[in-house]
Amino acid sequence: MIALSSVAIAQDSPPTPYQPPLFRTAEEQARPKLPDNLSVKLIADEDFAPYSFRSRTGSPAGISVEIAIAACEQARLACTVDVRPYAEILPALERGEADVAVTGPRLDEKSLAAARMTRPYFRIMGRFAVAGTSTLDTASASNLAGRRIGVVKDTVHASWLTAYYASARITPFDDLAAAGAALKAGDVDVLFGDNLQVIYWVAGEAAANCCRLLGGAYSDFDYFSRNMAFLARRDRPELAQALDYGLDRSQAVGATAKILRTYVPLDPW
Repeated sequence: MIALSSVAIAQDSPPTPYQPPLFRTAEEQARPKLPDNLSVKLIADEDFAPYSFRSRTGSPAGISVEIAIAACEQARLACTVDVRPYAEILPALERGEADVAVTGPRLDEKSLAAARMTRPYFRIMGRFAVAGTSTLDTASASNLAGRRIGVVKDTVHASWLTAYYASARITPFDDLAAAGAALKAGDVDVLFGDNLQVIYWVAGEAAANCCRLLGGAYSDFDYFSRNMAFLARRDRPELAQALDYGLDRSQAVGATAKILRTYVPLDPW
């Protein structure tokens, strides 16, 4: 894995700002009748970079944390954020120690039975990358037949390649940094992994401008994809409604796009 804190952008000039697509396409909902500046306690996984993590100063940070704060501002809620270990997130929500989980619980039967989910605001996906000199223009299975694809071993991304790219030469590595180094050295033809992690490697100092993304992001909920949403306490459904309103407004005014461009140097779609 490429740690967010270790990423240094190697480009001589900042990349051209991209415009993220409108992820929240549903009709904007009305703000529920709540007092302005209502106090809301948010909680997030402390080790889930780049979505949520404890910064070097100890304060909460990450894509999801900042999107949540922006949504709170748009919804006129007074939100505070606490970060805790993953295993403590859902129990804290169930005990009423927090009102909304920003990251942590997976959106499964257990978590959805204990909380009210907002509509999704982002999605974890997969991505291919190649050397800048590569003639490959798409990442279709037929186009990559016989090609060497570097991937982190024993991961959902490796399993996905085995299922859908059996005609390629799948080459496992201990971590994404090693797979990226192999791409840079020409020991593999293609790199595949988590969308944002691949972006961080391609745009980072270690790659030294050697490589580029190949095509857009891939989504497969049977393997590596996961919708990102907030989970409000079951007894506070109005908070989920308020945050849905805030998320819609954040997208409409450009706040979500600004946060994504701050954390993600290349277009994640």
